[in-house]
Order: sequence, then structure tokens, then C-alpha cells
Amino acid sequence: MDLVAEEPSSVIDIRKNRIRSSLLLHLYQSGDTSINKMAKLFHASIPSATGIVNDLMREGWITETGTGPARAGRPPVLYGLNAKKYLNLIMDINRHDTQLCIFDLHNQLILKRKVDIRLDDSSNFLEELFASTDDFLKSNNITRSKLWGIGVSMPGLINSSQGINLTYLNLTPPGVPLVTYLKEHFDLPVCLFNDTKATTIGEHRFGYAVDKSQVLTINIDWGVGLGIIINGEVFNGASGFAGELGHIQVKPDGMLCHCGKVGCLDTITSAIALIRQAKDGINSGRATILKQIVNGNLDLLDTSHIIEAVHAGDEFSIDLLSTVGTELGKGLATAVHLFNPEVIIVGGLLAEAGPFISNPIEQAINKYCLSDFKNPLSIHISKLGAKARLLGTQAYLFDNLIAKEFS
Repeated sequence: MDLVAEEPSSVIDIRKNRIRSSLLLHLYQSGDTSINKMAKLFHASIPSATGIVNDLMREGWITETGTGPARAGRPPVLYGLNAKKYLNLIMDINRHDTQLCIFDLHNQLILKRKVDIRLDDSSNFLEELFASTDDFLKSNNITRSKLWGIGVSMPGLINSSQGINLTYLNLTPPGVPLVTYLKEHFDLPVCLFNDTKATTIGEHRFGYAVDKSQVLTINIDWGVGLGIIINGEVFNGASGFAGELGHIQVKPDGMLCHCGKVGCLDTITSAIALIRQAKDGINSGRATILKQIVNGNLDLLDTSHIIEAVHAGDEFSIDLLSTVGTELGKGLATAVHLFNPEVIIVGGLLAEAGPFISNPIEQAINKYCLSDFKNPLSIHISKLGAKARLLGTQAYLFDNLIAKEFS
């Protein structure tokens, strides 16, 4: 599908395209509205706004959705985004497995399939991903013509503008950006985004960070990532790498991290670290129901088992999460002093433990932060959970595709 529009012939065309894209973004983010409100929002005359709406309706972008409340006279006609105009494919990739999801333009999850493909820095990973995705689309009768684009979220040092993941350079042939490789296979526009930043956008658009300007999101997954919102915008840094909280050194004499450094926060607070600590405790004779939960096979032990034990009142598992939360809180205290957020949102695999992880985080922040930084600060477990990452990837993809559509 060719998303390249004809070059605008005049300033009027440029302004018209800008209004068209802004209108669609507004409808995507805020929902249905009337022509009068559109005209005020984009500083256009009502005839101009009506003409743009009619054009977008003819092109299938928007539809009439009903009528709104009227202060006097006839109720205004409301217009909204046409959810069926396109579908988007979202690939949610992590070290443990991969999810393939289909969303419509109203952010409704149409289809989802979890596939047992673990992220590995080799070309084999993409071969398996291509095969699984092709089968997913074919078995659900989703042709390329129905898809608008593909959004990919994954861990690693990702430069979205260049379409590369510097943590996983061996996925593609030397010198070939990951986005280019995906585009060539699927013949569709592709956007690549770091998983924590995708989560942050999801929280800012649809979760506890809505209408907040200064936000931190902590993603406690197989690694630990920090999402940063400054003045209402996601902070990416010079190359898109900002927020690698998991790779600050907290124990100079600690364990070797997968990044090659020693004593990173990841080595004591990630899901991988938690499972390792649980196995070490069990092997040293600590009393716990964890061994019973996995029927004696510690190779099967996962974070879900530890969280299950926590909710069952297992003292050992509660202590493990308390230690992890305290160490995370220490790391976040530094981030609080740097960014002075109004809210911190806790997400990721370990967020499923609820207050068992958020309480020690909050206590550590209270202990290690200056009091003036704590007064406006609130801490929440994400209400969206893993869906924040999917919605954030979808929103990022939508923004980019609209910009290309009306450029």
C-alpha cells in the first residue's frame, strides 16, 4: 500500500492537510465531536470544516455517529472515526513470548494470539515470527489490503527514527535496519518502539497518566525500564534510549548483568532476578509453598507462581517481593529527584502482585527522597496492565501513519 500523498500544490492544500490530520488525531484520542467544535478547535470557518468533513466521509475516514446534547434548537450531528477503515497489526515481543494482536481504529482488540517465540538475537527469531504471523493472518482471513500498518514493541536500545534495535543487531543481515526487513516481508508501513516507552504512551493516553504532565512509569518485566513524560511529552533522549533504569549500577561487587556490566539494578529487581532468588532460597532450605505449587520441578518456576504464593500468604515469597520493591524504590528515588514527577505508575509482570510490590516501593521512596519531592507524588499500580503496552504501540503507530497519509 502506498502511503505517499501527492505534493501539496499550495499553502491552502498544506493547511487543509494539516487540519485533516489534526482532526483525525483528535477523533482518535478524544472521541466524537460536532462540526461547530471542530471549527473552533482548528480555527476554521464552519463552511471550511464542513467541506473537510465531507471529504473525509467520502474517503471513508469518518462517519456520522449520532447527535449530541443541544442547548437550544436542533441537536448537533456528531462525527467519529470510522473504526473499519483499517486494521492494525501489533507485535508485542518480549524475552518470554510474543503476542500478535489486531486492533481496529477505535482501539478495540479484534484478535489476539500468543505464540511461543522467545526473543533471541539471531535470524531464526524473525523466521519464526514471519511464519507465525503469516499463519495468524491467513487463518483469520486478514489480507494485506485490510491492514494499515504494523506496530512493533520490544525491549532493547531502540532508535525509532532509524528503525534499529542496537541490543538485537543479529536479527537481520549486517547493515539492514529491523524496520526495513519487516517492511520488505509484509509490504506494509512498520513502526518500531521500545516496550517501556510504548507502555508510557498507553498510560498517558488511556491510564492513570491522562492529563498529567510529569510522569514516571516503571516497567518491572524481564528487565526494568523507566518511562519518562516531561511537560506532557514522552522523553526519548538524543538517540531514543532514555529510561534504562535497570542498567544503573547499584552493587559494584554484584552479579554480571546480561549487558556486560556488574551490579545493575536488573540483576536484583527484574523478573529473572526474582525467579533466581526464589530458587536459591528454596535450595538453601527456606520454608515455602513454592515447591508444592510447581510439583517439585523448579525448572517450571515462574513469576506467576511467586505471585500466587504471595497472595496465599507465603512468608518467603512476600519477603522476596518486599526486597525487590525496596531496591526498586531506591532506584526510583534517584529518578524522582531528577524529574520531580506528579505520579509514578507501576506496570509489568510484577505489578500483578499489587500492594505487595507497590508498598515497599512507596516506603523506599518515602525514606530516600527529600520531603518536598514527595508531597505532590502519588504511586499507582497500572489499571491497564499489559494492555497499556498494546494501546501505546497502537497510538504511536496511528500518529505516524496519519502524518504520512496527509504529508
